[in-house]
Amino acid sequence: MNVVEMTGEFVSYNSASQFTNVPVSKAIAKRMREAGLKVETLSYNDANGVPKMSVVGKKGKGTGGIALMGHSDVVPAEGWAWDPFKLTRKNGRLYGRGSADMKGSVACMIDAASRLSARDLKQPIYVVATSDEEINCGGADYVHRHSRTLKEGKVRFGIIGEPTLLNVVVAHKGSYKVSVTARGKATHSSTGRGMNANHKMVPFLNEIIDIGKKLDKDPKFLDKRFTPPNCTMNIVMGDGNTAANITAPLSSATINCRAMPGQNWSSITKRIRALAKRHDVSVKIWDGLRPLDTPVDSRVVQEALSVTGKRTTKTVSYGTDGMVFGKTMECVVLGPGDIKQAHTIDEWILPEQLKKGVDVFGQMIARFCIEDPA
Repeated sequence: MNVVEMTGEFVSYNSASQFTNVPVSKAIAKRMREAGLKVETLSYNDANGVPKMSVVGKKGKGTGGIALMGHSDVVPAEGWAWDPFKLTRKNGRLYGRGSADMKGSVACMIDAASRLSARDLKQPIYVVATSDEEINCGGADYVHRHSRTLKEGKVRFGIIGEPTLLNVVVAHKGSYKVSVTARGKATHSSTGRGMNANHKMVPFLNEIIDIGKKLDKDPKFLDKRFTPPNCTMNIVMGDGNTAANITAPLSSATINCRAMPGQNWSSITKRIRALAKRHDVSVKIWDGLRPLDTPVDSRVVQEALSVTGKRTTKTVSYGTDGMVFGKTMECVVLGPGDIKQAHTIDEWILPEQLKKGVDVFGQMIARFCIEDPA
């Protein structure tokens, strides 16, 4: 297989998360079958009713082995100087939305898996391409709950192929998220009647901001392994663009904190619920996207360091599908390309990184599935 050609094929599909990723998933499934993998597809509709599909491929028999995991959705592409969904070679770089994050890596995984015969495998290879990684890891969650291939495979070790320049990442932050809704009553603002939902939301959020400031100074919510070492609370809000002469009937906000390994958020949850009751707003809290924290002495970490020739591991502040798959597997984040290119205008990857990615993934497969599968 030609990894650059395959990357270009996957990039050609506009699979931004607000759209369906079914066409690119079918293309990935076809390539997996050509590589000798048996394919399981997992389909669902997202919260907006948009069809989504994740793909799980397996080569070899039995259980164990190693899983190579990526995602097929991308962030939107606006403001590009050329077609973002056509892989374009320029000045030695390969430009295209998803080239680095992370369709190129998925192509590397399939290419690496294609180079080994199922007859030579003592334990199986798995290749996973999820949907909706960019929006709360929805595809990984669905795969985690519903994939018979992974459940029956009892896979212990995994590689999340996000772009790390093939550095070995053992830990990253998670996501503690709160959805807030305040309800009022719309009237003409000149009447002095009605109820502006923002007048409930704003005092509530002010107290949330105070909580965030305290967390930034609380040693229990700091971790110097990460940059920045705090939970970086972020708030996004809106009232549906209500006109200035109408009292807003509805106000919404989302609060996202980047939780770190070993932190206990139960006291924060209790306080947020008490504040919500006091300010007459409703909250929904999600804490299922857990930080990744794989012990450095894990076999997958040590093998990854050996294969890449790296002497030390790294941590990152962004999240990956490892927030889901890390619940049952020992995972490293390891992939071609630079995370600095993720979500950027004119995203690119070097062809040399793709070739190195194929080699690194191939060596990891050999170590876990052929040489020493114990």
